[in-house]
Amino acid sequence: MDKCTKKRGCPLGISYPKLSVWVLFFFVAWLPYINAQTHEKKLDLTVNSQPLKDVFQYIQKNSRFLVNYSPNDVDASVRVSIRIYDATAQEVLRAALANTGYIFTQSGNTFIVTRKPEDILIRGRITDEKGEPLVGVNVRIKSGSIGTISGPEGNYFLKVPGNNPTIVFSFLGYMTRQIPVSTTQKLDVQMAPDAKALNEFVVTTALGIQREEKGLGYATTVVKGEQLTNALSNNWTDALSGKVAGLNLVRSNAGPTGSNKIILRGENNLTGDNEALIVVDGVVINNGSGRRTGIDGETPYGTGSDNMPADYGTGLNDLNSEDIESVTILKGPGAAALYGQRGANGAVIITTKAGTPRKKGLGITLNSNESIENVNRWPELQYEYGQGLDGAAYYSYGASADGASTSGTSSAYGPKFDGQLFFQYDPVTQKVGTERTLWRPYTNQLQKFFQTGKTFTNSISVDGGTDKTTARFSFTNVNNDWIVPNTGYKRNTISMAVNSKINDKLTITSKVNYTNKWSDNLPGSGYGNQSLMYWYIFWQPNANIDWLRDYWVKGQEGRAIKYPFSSYPENPFAVANEFINRTNRNGITGNVQATYNFTKDLSLLVRTSIDFAYDQRAQERPYDAGAKLPKGSYRTQNIFSMEASSDFMLKYSKRFGEDFEFTATGGGSTLTNNYNKDETRADSLTFPGIFSFSNAAGPLLTIPYRSKYSINSFYGVITGGFRDYLFLDLTARQDWTSTLATPYRTTNAGFFYPAANLSFIASDVFHLPKMINYAKLRFSASSVGSGGTSAYLTSYNYETAGSLYNGGLSAPELLTNPNLKPLRTITYELGANVQFYNNRLGIDVAVYRGNTKDQHLKRIVDRASGFTRVLINAGDVRNEGIEIALNGTPISIKNGFRWSSNIVFSANRNRIMSLADSSVVLRNGPVGGGQIVAKVGGSMGDLYGRGYQRAPDGQIIYDANTGVALLTQEVKYLGNILPKAKIGWTNDFNYKGFNLHLLFDAQYGGVAHSLTHYKMAEQGKLKETLPGRYNGIIGNGVVATSDGKYRKNDVIATDIDEYYRSHYGVDNAEGSVFRTDFIKFREARIDYTFSKGLVKRLGFQRATVGVYGRDLFIWSPWPMFDPEFGTLYGSDILQGFEIGQFPSTRTLGFNLVIGL
Repeated sequence: MDKCTKKRGCPLGISYPKLSVWVLFFFVAWLPYINAQTHEKKLDLTVNSQPLKDVFQYIQKNSRFLVNYSPNDVDASVRVSIRIYDATAQEVLRAALANTGYIFTQSGNTFIVTRKPEDILIRGRITDEKGEPLVGVNVRIKSGSIGTISGPEGNYFLKVPGNNPTIVFSFLGYMTRQIPVSTTQKLDVQMAPDAKALNEFVVTTALGIQREEKGLGYATTVVKGEQLTNALSNNWTDALSGKVAGLNLVRSNAGPTGSNKIILRGENNLTGDNEALIVVDGVVINNGSGRRTGIDGETPYGTGSDNMPADYGTGLNDLNSEDIESVTILKGPGAAALYGQRGANGAVIITTKAGTPRKKGLGITLNSNESIENVNRWPELQYEYGQGLDGAAYYSYGASADGASTSGTSSAYGPKFDGQLFFQYDPVTQKVGTERTLWRPYTNQLQKFFQTGKTFTNSISVDGGTDKTTARFSFTNVNNDWIVPNTGYKRNTISMAVNSKINDKLTITSKVNYTNKWSDNLPGSGYGNQSLMYWYIFWQPNANIDWLRDYWVKGQEGRAIKYPFSSYPENPFAVANEFINRTNRNGITGNVQATYNFTKDLSLLVRTSIDFAYDQRAQERPYDAGAKLPKGSYRTQNIFSMEASSDFMLKYSKRFGEDFEFTATGGGSTLTNNYNKDETRADSLTFPGIFSFSNAAGPLLTIPYRSKYSINSFYGVITGGFRDYLFLDLTARQDWTSTLATPYRTTNAGFFYPAANLSFIASDVFHLPKMINYAKLRFSASSVGSGGTSAYLTSYNYETAGSLYNGGLSAPELLTNPNLKPLRTITYELGANVQFYNNRLGIDVAVYRGNTKDQHLKRIVDRASGFTRVLINAGDVRNEGIEIALNGTPISIKNGFRWSSNIVFSANRNRIMSLADSSVVLRNGPVGGGQIVAKVGGSMGDLYGRGYQRAPDGQIIYDANTGVALLTQEVKYLGNILPKAKIGWTNDFNYKGFNLHLLFDAQYGGVAHSLTHYKMAEQGKLKETLPGRYNGIIGNGVVATSDGKYRKNDVIATDIDEYYRSHYGVDNAEGSVFRTDFIKFREARIDYTFSKGLVKRLGFQRATVGVYGRDLFIWSPWPMFDPEFGTLYGSDILQGFEIGQFPSTRTLGFNLVIGL
């Protein structure tokens, strides 16, 4: 029975039947703890200056305990005063002995009172098997809670009771050492590696829960912080390429702050919502500071003369890689199920650095990076023929004595450069020259426009503390000038982490990251008159770029822009200096959490977090900015996003004997997301060059947008272990999301999803060959749901019609679905991890299959309905693949040379099992009928478009009269835009203080369409259009004969312009579809760490100097810049269609690290 009132959002407070199961579960889990506490008799005692022996007698008389002591050691006549109620015998005796110098121990039912021994001091240095200091070694007494950890130089200091304690030294990957001590002494300890323990490292999993890797039933990959800084990039996520099997980065390539989106294990959502969840110190940032925001009207195929999209970046890009401790990749929904609906595509868990305790002083680290970047790959342009059409015999800029103007075309099918003299453009007069000048090519003029980019990154971090409180503070400044003149950005980042142990039961931790990133200009991307790459395409080989530097029309400065070679593009120097895209973004991500340990078995964690971003943007356009903005423009956007969440987790953990261990964790969370965008436009200015709304020549246009949604959740985990070789996890989560709620029903607003994970350590059970030192099998099954994060999809609503309509509202184009159900993904994963030869060689394999159904699709409907689309639940996509990670240490010489190598490989396939219709066009390309189509039986990413007519054997059919290629009228399958497989190979070489790091990665099997190639080839700008000019060409293919057969093509095509247009022109998508296979020399670094003796003489603790490179070389059949591209489109980065891509760059840098 539905007890919910008819009120929007009611499901967030719904009384859900499964909650009774949760309550019963936790009551049973806590019952042993409750019983243990209720069996002991409680005592009340008040004494005032009475002998201690009276307290002893009272305890013996009123409890089951005896009190023994030696009169030679304990003076029982010492007078004490206590007042205590409802206490155990232990608590009474502890209160009585306080401040007496005596202590007690318990043996069965007997308390033994002795004199408290004097404390002893233990200090020393802890090193590894090579004699290098080990930082973070746990040092504690065997019985008790007293302990510390080793500092940056491996030093430690410990004050312990003097009752002959045993000191325990433990560190991940090393054998635990136990050393008894009896007096104050200096104790240096060398740790020895433990091959078995190396497989028992701790992984941060969903919701920040830390688990030993051996107990996980799903695939994870941990990337350490130092792996992210080997070769710094403007976007730190670039450093994940080639290091994680199953991870695909889709790059916008749209400027210095280029955004990336992270996809794990392929695509399964037909709507394109396939990005992994991003979590920073427990704070989810996808829909807060990590949200990409587009601007209305800006599209990459901007033929309407509107503003071109700039990539303003996100809070994810703004993270400082020097502050990152580790990145954990939870690849499948089984691993990320505890994150609820937003973990359906896996999760990237980012943990930032925290402070470490030190014996004295603070640790100060200075880190300085300076890098340059240049274009690493250019298309092959032709410099044999100049501007013109049809092989014209002459060239004239405007009408001249030689004839009519031939400079009105964008094509380069004009006269050959052969020493002629023609009337050309005079940059001094901005008119046709009065004298003929040499007809010659100006080579590499396009390259000349792009400058050497420079980035300076400097940071300082301070950390330290005691065994009770630790803290870390860092400040980073980044200053970037990009390869496009007058573009770049600046960024300041402040990070702070504090961890305080209030007492033995309560610990409070907090982490806060603040970023301010601003830019005076970011370049517009795509294909449109305001884009630099649009000018790149239309540039002519007979022109000198220096002619363009004076870009105002003489006598009309500030009002008219001069571009002499076409009416389409703008002057590139005007675009760089006058077409301004500004941004100033402030972001804060932080959390505070408290953990209270009721007992050693029962603890409670409460946490609250916030992700906040405020971005102020502005676009300034001068007079003569194109057909749409002849009087210039000034636009601003104020974008506010905030996601606040709070959660709690109650954990009960118990070990039963030597065989069984059990942990139950339960909790709940509440989340609210607010997003506001206020845009104001003045698309005509009264006076040129004054960018202010007070200078608007007409009414201002305002475009407000508001979005808000909430998610409430309960979740739980039951973990069981048997003899440390068999582990089972059962997880469950119930979400109630406002995006699925309506005023009239609650049935679909909440959804439940479980997961089960099994891990089996076979090497601890079976007698395996000696070469195998570790073998683990794992299995995971999960069912996760998603209601999406787009608000207002389940009830009819109006949107503002804009300020020009005086508060009017516009009817929605989307017919909402009041019965919308959550998307559901069911996934199975099987994996194995085997280590050989004492961890010298290892392999990790995972195979998976998932089905995603009930997808949220928007079907086109008859406009007579009043709508253009209707929201439906439909579609089932199967996604399956394999991931392999191979690691090895081929050479390892003690105190000498070491070579370690890692290879990651992944392959993914998907299949569309069902749709509401036979096919759905997911998105359209710009030309040639190009489109991404989903068909039943097909795959995500299938590319269709018009192409060549082909004979049965696949050869191109040519026209029997003209010799040009014949094209289809309908679209045809051209390939799939998603790579079939990716591989990365990392090698690290170490010798004494020298380190060499190399990373290559590759992909194969995908295709994409290049608009840049189509346009430049159509205009005769590329070398591939040289064959056949003016002497004709015979295309490689066949000609259809009248009897329905085919003969080898023997027809000479004499209209070369039309011939190449048939191959690469606007009507032929296939002609500009190329494979996106590549091999990249992704990273290289060589550094040297100076000896400790030398740096100490210089007053430092450590010093490292290095040089590095990123994206050094690309080998690919892709004809343009980078085959690993994406296209910025609104808030998304799309694959498959390259539209005016910026050049890819090679980075070379220098790095210096000094520790004080």
